[in-house]
Formats: sequence, C-alpha cells, structure tokens
Amino acid sequence: MSTTTTTTTAAAATAILMTIMCSSWAVVEGQIIRTADVTVTNLLYRHHYLTMHCKSKDDDLGVRVLPKRGSWSWHFVPNFWGTTLFFCAFKWDTSNGLHWFDIYVQKRDQDRCSVCKWIVTQRGPCWYNATSGGYTVCYPFNNNNLAIYS
Repeated sequence: MSTTTTTTTAAAATAILMTIMCSSWAVVEGQIIRTADVTVTNLLYRHHYLTMHCKSKDDDLGVRVLPKRGSWSWHFVPNFWGTTLFFCAFKWDTSNGLHWFDIYVQKRDQDRCSVCKWIVTQRGPCWYNATSGGYTVCYPFNNNNLAIYS
C-alpha cells in the first residue's frame, strides 16, 4: 500500500468518525448506534420558575429548577426494543398541582428527532419541528392534576 493510499484511507476514516461524533450516533463496543438528546426549556409567562422531575423506568434524572428561559438537557441511547420512555412531572408556583408529560417516547420520537427540543408553557409542552422551524407541535399535559410527585 502506498503512502498516498494510506493517507487517503486515514483521512476518510477520520472524516467518517467525525461525522459520527458530530451527529446523533455513537460507537459502543464496536457497533454504531443512534443516540438521542432531549432539551426542555421553561417558557412559562410571568417569570415563573419551573420545577421538573424526569425519569425513565431505569434512570431517575432528579429534580431540576429552571428559571424563565432556562434549559436543561440530557443524552441517552434508546433501547434496542424501541420502548424507551422518559416522562417528566412539572410544577410552578401558580400551577394547580403537578402536570406530567411523556417527554420522550421512542416509537413517537426516534424518527422525527435525534435532538428533541421542547418548551414548557402553562398550557403544555411544545415540540420543535425542524422542518417548519418552530415549536409548532403542542400537546396538553397527560394529566392536569397529578397528586403524587415521586
């Protein structure tokens, strides 16, 4: 193999690796797998703090308090079976109880976003649609008065 071929092959391998590293893919134990990121931003009006507690079946991400326009993100590898679910409970000072929402549902989200961005308003969360360039897909909270915050 000539020096030029070796250099070209190394450059191509580096380019492929950089593409993987800069996108939502990861190499785990020699396999290329898709990863996901979720970002939640507080857009409650009147400068309310948003308290949120997110978890999955396996991971409790803890309680976070976001100021107005504050954001919090996490990164994970969705499972092989397509059943990864993260849900969050939300509360703010003028809310009537707790509100919760399934913030990442693998079957819903894996093909529409690898970086899933959400804003939380008093009416519910809105998902960022990269195609339209805005938070155009809004949902009501799953239950408007969740009694248990665990």
